[in-house]
Parts: sequence; C-alpha cells; structure tokens
Amino acid sequence: MTVWAQFLKEYKLVVVGGGGVGKSALTIQFIQSHFVVEYDPTIEYSYRKQCLIDDEVALLDVLDTVGDEDAPH
Repeated sequence: MTVWAQFLKEYKLVVVGGGGVGKSALTIQFIQSHFVVEYDPTIEYSYRKQCLIDDEVALLDVLDTVGDEDAPH
C-alpha cells in the first residue's frame, strides 16, 4: 500500500445473494468496467477500487461472496 493510501477513507462492501444471481458479474462490471462471460462461481474474491465519494477520493474494499448453492458442503 502506498503512503497516500493510508489517508484515504476506506469503505468495506460485501456482495451477498443466492447462487447464480449475478453477484460476480455485477462486481466485476463495477470494479473492472467490463462484463466477464466466464468465471469460477465457487471462489470468493476480494477487490479494491479507488473512486470518488462525495467529492473525496476513497478506497472501496469489495468482497464478492459465494452463493449458498455454490458453496462446497
């Protein structure tokens, strides 16, 4: 982490929902600005993105969770 990142406001977001509803597709579209056709739905991913919130630079920490139906039992 860079020195300036220590002073950013950080927001932690968790994306939850059932299996196959599009949590990962929505998260990747938001973070990377492109639609992913194929991905592994059984893996939990964490993403970070710098953005403007209320005219201030902030750091978003987004956790893309596994849907219940996709989770290994």
